[in-house]
Amino acid sequence: MSDTPPRHAELLTLLASQVSADGELPVYLQLRQALTGAIQDGVLKPGTSLPAVRALASALGLAPNTVAKTYALLQEDDLTENRAGAGTRVRAGSAAGQRSGLLGLRRQVQELRAAGVSAHELRAAVEEALETHPGKAQEAGLNES
Repeated sequence: MSDTPPRHAELLTLLASQVSADGELPVYLQLRQALTGAIQDGVLKPGTSLPAVRALASALGLAPNTVAKTYALLQEDDLTENRAGAGTRVRAGSAAGQRSGLLGLRRQVQELRAAGVSAHELRAAVEEALETHPGKAQEAGLNES
């Protein structure tokens, strides 16, 4: 972590707690989920720069190609933008949070289905989440009522 700017310390701590070589998902997908969550939760705000690929890889003990792959996926998801010489930044735009949230949900559903979770179990979990936070679900347009 010593070669990473102090402004990224909180993010690195968060990522280190969520990314593990022992996890069920590949590391690049774990990192993608963690960064997507940080963007959705406002830990990473629009315009915020992400750590350099090599610095993040070094801090998390990952290969630089793993981090680069994750950053490319985040850019495909329209969550980040990459400018030559300026690095990778969280993309500005009010719809980004909603798009990323729904995209993240879809991807998580696919990953959970691939891991053997039944459609019935997933529906039950979504229904429970909607009942627990009905106001938030209505604001996000996730329920039918």
